[in-house]
Amino acid sequence: MPPPTYDLTTQPWLYARPLGAGAEVKQLGLHDVLTHAHELADVEVPLPPATSGLWRVLAMLTARTTGLDVAEDLDEWLDRRAEVLDRGHLIEANLDAYFTTHAGGFDLFDPDRPWMQDPRLGEQCPKSAGVNKLVWGRPAGNNAVWLGHHIDADPAPVTSAEAAWSLLAWLYYGAAGRCASRVVGETNEANVTAGPLRRVVSFHPAGPDLFHSLVLNIPYPGDDADNPPAPWETPELPDPLGLAPRGDGLAGRLVCRYRHAVLLQPGTDGGEVTDACITWAWRRAAPDVRDPYLIYDTSRAGTIYARHADSARAVWRDIDALLLKSSAHGATRRPEILDWCGPSAGLPPEVRARLSLRAFGFDQDGQTRDKQWFAATTPPVLQWLTDEDVGAAPESTLRVTAARDAAERSGRALRIVLLKAWQAAVGVAEGEGPWLRRGLTRYWQRAEQQFWSIAFDETHTGPGNTFIHTAVEAFDHVTDAYARRPRAAEALEKVRRGLYSGWVTPTPPPEEPQ
Repeated sequence: MPPPTYDLTTQPWLYARPLGAGAEVKQLGLHDVLTHAHELADVEVPLPPATSGLWRVLAMLTARTTGLDVAEDLDEWLDRRAEVLDRGHLIEANLDAYFTTHAGGFDLFDPDRPWMQDPRLGEQCPKSAGVNKLVWGRPAGNNAVWLGHHIDADPAPVTSAEAAWSLLAWLYYGAAGRCASRVVGETNEANVTAGPLRRVVSFHPAGPDLFHSLVLNIPYPGDDADNPPAPWETPELPDPLGLAPRGDGLAGRLVCRYRHAVLLQPGTDGGEVTDACITWAWRRAAPDVRDPYLIYDTSRAGTIYARHADSARAVWRDIDALLLKSSAHGATRRPEILDWCGPSAGLPPEVRARLSLRAFGFDQDGQTRDKQWFAATTPPVLQWLTDEDVGAAPESTLRVTAARDAAERSGRALRIVLLKAWQAAVGVAEGEGPWLRRGLTRYWQRAEQQFWSIAFDETHTGPGNTFIHTAVEAFDHVTDAYARRPRAAEALEKVRRGLYSGWVTPTPPPEEPQ
């Protein structure tokens, strides 16, 4: 019987959506996705954290096969990227040559160098983690059920495609803390640091088709930057007791920053995974680098950190941090990848006009608790990208920022007023009551609709009182039953006035001469 194999270049583990309304989603391998990228609208897998990692892998592959992985300087790199974009597709011969050169490097079960795994774990891990631990959403050990009913006493195998998705999620979003023991020489350890994307939200430009999205997701590699190999490009296994890979070159920034070591155990034919080892990859951490797809904030103490994911916060509420190069006080820095999509990046106007933004987030703590993952796509907002800070931004960007600020201001006022209203209506000194969550949910749903209406209406000079009206409507809706009681109605009306802070008095039209 031949050894099990699952070649990610040909096996249909990715979901690709062709261009055109109503087109049926196709399942493809890496080679076909890249070859036909100009005919596809998008590609993803059903696990958003895995899709976030997948885009980094795809950007790496696209850079390698277009020559955009190295550059002497920015102007030379932008010129070369313009040539790639003008061609409109990836060259199939280049893809064939690349995948032939690295044949075996994309096999999930290659005995010497399985894709993004460490084959030594079969000997270095005394005990496996189990397939339930591998698959995101399955309960493992003493954990409660989240997305499926599975028990460690009778673990169900998972398809190799699903195992590949979970592998990507582990490498980028894996938990910190205790893990399976790994014995390397005289070192026997069972703890690991968090994956590089744990609890953050990742932003990616999306073009008119997958080809443009792939090229625009390649960050500038830097002048004369080192160009280290990706894990699948070298037969050499890293030293787990040595220093973790530095973030040099594209590979160092995109696909070498993992902190977990994983090894999948295949079934007899390679179509399933029956077990897995999950443990630490390095004992010595390298200096961290800034990920090109993350927003970075600076605390009052001067600490720079990636903005955390919040499943209760819609992507549009961070839109000003994405369009402006930095905030007014320099405390926020947009994702670096967007610097190469702005006015000075040399993109054709028709491409810039159709640039949207995709976000992949995972609301987690810094250790082991997972709350919720999410994905979102905006309308074509990147047409308003500016290379300037807020003081010199164009009117369209300022309009978007003003609308966002007004929505946040009314949202904060509504939160305060709903708390005070409940306490005043029932005569208590503390407690949230039933109105807060319902009122805020209603407000933010309607505020998003109002925001996009203002953003895309060039006749608007600003949001005016739009969001105040929206907050008042949400307040009246959730307090309606109590407002019919005379004593409660009086208390509600007093606190309701707090929603009108910042009211803009409309300027009357000029009088016509007599």
